[in-house]
Order: sequence, then C-alpha cells, then structure tokens
Amino acid sequence: MSKNLRLVLITETYSPQVNGVSRTLDRLVHYCADQGDVLHLLLPRYPDGAVNLPRGGSMRAWPAIALPFYREVLLPLASPASVRAELAGFRPDLVHIATEGPLGWSGLRAARQLGLPVVSSYHTNFAEYLKRYRAGALAPLCWRYLRAFHNATRMTFCPTPSTQRELEAHGFRNLAIWSRGVDSERFHPAKRDPALRAELGIAPDEIVLAYAGRLAAEKNLELLAEAWRGLPERERCRLLFIGDGPLRRRLEGQAGERCLFAGYRHGEELARMYASADLFIFPSVTETFGNVVLEAMASGLPAIAFAVQGPGDIIADGVSGRLVDTITAGALRGVMSEMIRKDERRREMATQARCHAESQSWGVIMEGLRRAYVDAVG
Repeated sequence: MSKNLRLVLITETYSPQVNGVSRTLDRLVHYCADQGDVLHLLLPRYPDGAVNLPRGGSMRAWPAIALPFYREVLLPLASPASVRAELAGFRPDLVHIATEGPLGWSGLRAARQLGLPVVSSYHTNFAEYLKRYRAGALAPLCWRYLRAFHNATRMTFCPTPSTQRELEAHGFRNLAIWSRGVDSERFHPAKRDPALRAELGIAPDEIVLAYAGRLAAEKNLELLAEAWRGLPERERCRLLFIGDGPLRRRLEGQAGERCLFAGYRHGEELARMYASADLFIFPSVTETFGNVVLEAMASGLPAIAFAVQGPGDIIADGVSGRLVDTITAGALRGVMSEMIRKDERRREMATQARCHAESQSWGVIMEGLRRAYVDAVG
C-alpha cells in the first residue's frame, strides 16, 4: 500500500472498556501499526486498567466523569484548546473521530481550526438509546446534532448497508461502509468444553441459549426475560448471560430459575463459553452492527435476533439463524421454542453460521478502511 501515515484516533471508548466499539477500534489501531503507521490516541483516563497501545503508539488521556445512570460511559474533561495543542504537536496526516461526545466535538473543532483532514465513524444509535431511557422526545435534537457533526467531516464510515440507508434518510452525506470482522481462529466450535458446562451446572443434554454483551436497558433484555419465562421447553434449557451492567440485578429477579449470570469473560475464556452454548440470543433493537453476533456464529451458534439493522445485516434468516419480524416477547418465544425443538435444523444452521463467519476477515476489512484513509488524505 501507499506511504505510512501519521494518524490520530479520537474516541470516548477504548480498551480496557468492554464493548463492540472499543474492540473494533483496538483492532483498527493495531492493524494500522502493523502497516507501519504512527498512531496517537486521544481518549478518557480509565481508572481500572491500562490502555492496549500498539508498538510505537502514543496517547493523551484526560480525566473523565461517568454518567450517573450509566457508569460505564465516561465523558472526558477536554477543552478544545488542549485537544488543539495535541494535534498541533503530533502533526497528523489524518484525524479519525470515532465518537460524538465532548472529546469528539473538541477534536472536530480543533482539527478544523488547524486545517487537518478529518473522517468520522458512526457506531451507536443514540436516538434509539434515548427511547430506552425514556427520553425519546430528544431524538430529533439528537439527529440534528449527529448530522451536523458527521457532515463536517470528509467521510463517515458506518458498519452496515441498513445503517447507511437510515443515515442517508436523516440527511447524512459522504457515507461509506466499514464492516466488521471476526477472529475465526479464536472463536471456533472446537472450543466447546464439557468441563466448563459442568462447572456452570449445565447437564450434558441441556440446551444453552446464550446472550453476550452489556446488561443494560438499550439491549432489550427485559423482553428476553419475559420471553424466557413463558418458554414451554424451559425445563430442558438454560439461559446464559455473558456480561454485566446496570440491569443485572433486575434481570436476576425477572428471568427466574435456570438462568446463569457469568459476568464479563475475555479472550479464550469467552471463546470457550460461546462454543459451549447451543444457540445465541440477541434481542437488541438499537445496534448498528452487533459484533457479538458474529463471534457467536464463528463459534458455531445459530443466532436469533429481531429483523432490525445490525443483526438483520448479519444473519441469513432460515440459513445461519432466525430473524424475528415482530418485536414482542411472544414472537421471540415462538422462534426460540422452534429452534430448541428442531435439533437437526439447529445443527445445519450452526454449520452455515460458521461458514459465514469464516468469510468475514478483519484483515480484508481493515485494508479497505486504510485505503479510504489514503484517499481522504489525498
């Protein structure tokens, strides 16, 4: 590829935080470093762990405050002047802004003042999140801010065609697809572990339905708990929640017996837990992609999700999983019941899920993004 680049990534979420955005950005940073690029990260200061910087990479982290109702979200206390000083000192070829919060806004303002080329990426459906936190009336104002923010950059990368269509409908310009990949060697059906199942108290003949991700309101997990409680086949199944978050205590009370809460798992431990389940359940309707869906499919799990943007772009209905057209507990319960009962069909879908995941290479996806970087600089 072309010459090495000096890149600044501005983001309000990064490792050690656990979410799809932070993992995707970590992949991006290390891929670009492997190509010989020099990277400087601007991000919040995390109290609970070190940032996973690539070799030769540097960073500036600002003190941050946590949202009172969602402690995992950190808002850095960075002034435009301090961000401008970082950009002027590093002298990047390109600035990539991945989040639209206070740090992202300061970065956009500073980069434009310095005449630096800027691209952005759209990761989070904030307007839909607002509805989940009973603030849906603010959605039009949210869209207006996001549109102005992203249209001020040279290009906005979004993860799926359905997200691109939605953004175009809201007046976003200069959009391009930056999809997501999966490590099909790390996440593999061969990592199924009977000993892990036994450790969790799962019998050999029980069917495990797994969810992975934050336990938070925007993930629609209370609807999953409602669907689970009425499941006729519940006695031969377990519902496994892999993750943690502000909704955990309520879910523990709502989901009832035969549910397991494993907390966050990482690396090989997460891969073993995926592969030791039998179905993946993802009830969220607020996603722009859904990295965990692809990880579960790589692990040989057929996925069940609602037919919305994100999961609807990943799952081939009736081939690698099932898409539920109606967003109700009853409709979700019906598909869950069907998949539990049809053992042979489930195994066929598991094979197709794995095949699709194997075609989603991180290397090819990141190469395409870096090529877009070069075009934006040029």
